[in-house]
Amino acid sequence: MNVKNRKCIRKLSLKSLYANRRRNLIAIFAIALTTLLFTSMFTIVLSLNASYETYQFRQVGGYAHGTFKDVSPEQAERIAAHPKVKATGARKVIGITAEGVFAKIPAEISYMDANCTKWSYATPTTGRMPESGKEVAMDTAALQLLGVTPELGAEVTVSYSITDKDQTAFTVTDTFTLVGYWDYDELMPVHYINISRDYADDIEAQAVKTGLQPFRTDLNVMLASGTNIQGQMEQVDTDLGYTWDSYTDPSSVRIGVNWGYTSSQLESQLDPELVIAIAVFLLLVIFTGYLIIYNIFQISVAGDIRFYGLLKTIGTTPRQLKRIIRQQALLLCLIGIPAGLLLGYGIGAVLVPVVLRSTRLDAGITTISTSPVIFLGSMLFALLTVLLSCSKPGKMAAKVSPVEATKYTDVMQTKKKRRSIRGAKLHQMAFANLGRNKKKTVLVVVSLALSVTLFNALCAFVGGFSMEKYVSAMTCADFIVSTPDYFRYNPADEFITPEQIEEIAANTKASLSGMGYAVRKPAYLWMTEDALRQDYARYESAEQLDSHMSRLEHRGNMVMGDTRIEALDNSLFDKLQVFDGDISPMLEPDNNAIAIAVSLDDYGNLPNLEYYPKVGDTITVTYADDVKYIDSRTGELTEDTPEEYFQAKLYGARDVEYTVCALVELPNSMSYRYGGIGYDVVLSVDTAQRDSGGAAIPMLYLFDTADEVDEAEAEQYLSKLTAGEFSPLMYESKATARSEFAQFRQMFLLIGGILCAIIGLVGLLNFFNAMMTGILSRRREFAVLQAVGMTNRQLKTMLIYEGLFYAMSSVAAAFILSLAVGPLAGKMLGSMFWFFEYRFTILPVLLTIPVFLLLGWLIPCMMYDNAAKCSVVEQLRDAQ
Repeated sequence: MNVKNRKCIRKLSLKSLYANRRRNLIAIFAIALTTLLFTSMFTIVLSLNASYETYQFRQVGGYAHGTFKDVSPEQAERIAAHPKVKATGARKVIGITAEGVFAKIPAEISYMDANCTKWSYATPTTGRMPESGKEVAMDTAALQLLGVTPELGAEVTVSYSITDKDQTAFTVTDTFTLVGYWDYDELMPVHYINISRDYADDIEAQAVKTGLQPFRTDLNVMLASGTNIQGQMEQVDTDLGYTWDSYTDPSSVRIGVNWGYTSSQLESQLDPELVIAIAVFLLLVIFTGYLIIYNIFQISVAGDIRFYGLLKTIGTTPRQLKRIIRQQALLLCLIGIPAGLLLGYGIGAVLVPVVLRSTRLDAGITTISTSPVIFLGSMLFALLTVLLSCSKPGKMAAKVSPVEATKYTDVMQTKKKRRSIRGAKLHQMAFANLGRNKKKTVLVVVSLALSVTLFNALCAFVGGFSMEKYVSAMTCADFIVSTPDYFRYNPADEFITPEQIEEIAANTKASLSGMGYAVRKPAYLWMTEDALRQDYARYESAEQLDSHMSRLEHRGNMVMGDTRIEALDNSLFDKLQVFDGDISPMLEPDNNAIAIAVSLDDYGNLPNLEYYPKVGDTITVTYADDVKYIDSRTGELTEDTPEEYFQAKLYGARDVEYTVCALVELPNSMSYRYGGIGYDVVLSVDTAQRDSGGAAIPMLYLFDTADEVDEAEAEQYLSKLTAGEFSPLMYESKATARSEFAQFRQMFLLIGGILCAIIGLVGLLNFFNAMMTGILSRRREFAVLQAVGMTNRQLKTMLIYEGLFYAMSSVAAAFILSLAVGPLAGKMLGSMFWFFEYRFTILPVLLTIPVFLLLGWLIPCMMYDNAAKCSVVEQLRDAQ
């Protein structure tokens, strides 16, 4: 028979809750602390992600989700109407200037509509966007470089090369009227010089008259969601009947994904180790919250167990008792969760700038996330944790009988022990007390050990970061000097000059120095068709690949492929990492030895060995004085020539045969810094000059110093030499890489330290709760012991022993957990961070022993002094 008693149960819950106001404050504090843990974690993670994305967007040049490239007006209209596309922004680039005052940071001249301007951080803060004629808007730094004071109406003269990224024509010099400007962002890759649509159309018409194709228009888009951007854009192309993998197919609309979005990076880099690490971290946080709230409700039920027994005697069912406890928990959540949300968000908002200050992201881009995920996620996780935590205490209250409830002392059944004639010792009694409720003891020990284990893992993690591996991967020398073109990956007819190198060498003290050379002459390397197909397969469909292969020149099973030849001074060959073979033949005079540059993974392995020639193979390189593309049918190239008839014709070609002496890893910091189709190869500078007809030009100058003093002096000299926008040189140094590494390590140390502190606080609160539970539930027992002669001092000493046993058991458990978890975590972290080298350490665990001993003594003393204010008679009366 159903009885309508929900209102009665609810009233009983409220009255019972109101009767234990002091204990409720502790429960509210526990719930608030758990919610704070979740909220601060979500706030920090999402704010760091938002700040990181903002940093990346500014480096990319905008925050649009992606770009549909080279679209026609009809294609742009259809894409904009697609349901997955929320908004579009068009941009047409008509020119670029990368010389003179814009040598270090180029400027792009383009028309942008309102959306594209907004998404590209190019909205004028003073004035407006260009609307007609020769109106222009640009950043203040570009104006300063051009010698123009930022004033509306000022005349601005700009010289630029007509180009739309795919084709280049002539140079134009025009004078514009300034109608808008904004502050320059130092992270932006280019200066935006925005013009009106009228002017862009006029320049395009002039370019078409000279034989150029109409300029391309790129359509930036904001999609319905920032996740799976690549998939969404491909779906748009598919739905509209377009492809995205061809440069020549009229029905192909190529796509570009903004890699500044974390989701687009994770989609390409997500691996099982990372998923496991995230899952383990979330489980750890949930378990941490569970420990504290479970212990609080365990205390609550233990204190009210007699009350629940009396309720049972008057007919309350186990289900109703569970409901009473659950309702009390939810009522406490109404206070604890909002408080935790506010405090957690506040703490997270304060800590985010602190964390960012220790990283390279601290460039005025601190973004405190206000995502609903922070509050909804924290609330749901906290609520789930509370419900899980009160479930078991609810079952305990529901199972206990009225008779058992009156005798409850928080003691679990144990086997009967033999009597001793030697008398009881305080430390033995304390140790025995820990075994009376083994589950509670294990819970407290685990919660304390967890914080110590995490602290130990954090120290091992941060201590395992190898600065040497990180720095060596970032740069292979103390200093590398060249021009902005080299560091921006631009081909050039000239980089650093011999005169500039002589000046640098005269003003620095080098223990090792040398030059890397670019071979500025058309060169092709004959390779197997299978190997060349592997390269092109990344960009072309099977049908396009077959067509492409048919147009290339063949010699048997060999085909003529592109190559990049870099020459080195003999002193720099020590910078190469030899994977197979021997580079010594390249140091011999008049040699014909060549090294193939291979791409090793982060752990020194070569994943596709079969792609490369073998050591000892003979390969042929064809050098040419010039190369032109012709129509294979007529011998002349016209605008109407289909792509399948394009053919390269070499002038002044001659073959040189080389013997592969080694497969080597050429450090990226001393290479061309960009890749392409075909092999990258290395020659000695004498061999390269001989075979290319003197076409090897200095591309970079690098040097090492003997000690820190010489390094600091060189750093100071190069810093002054390259200062200013008009300096023709730039440089990289190991000092910069070390600084980045230190910031990276500091960030992990700070975030990990905060997490350890929160989990440590949870452990201490559990310790506090365990001692309080023991004292409250054993008040009658303590009173009886005092009645038969135990002094306050002995009782206090026994409790201190219990606290010390808890502390030392936690240290021992942390030691065992560190031994078990350390190597496994080290292996996983080593697979996630290539510069991580696991080193086992137990020192952090040992350092916590004095702290735990102090807490093991201090907390029991405080708890007992507070509980011993009542007389023995009063304690016996209260316990009835």
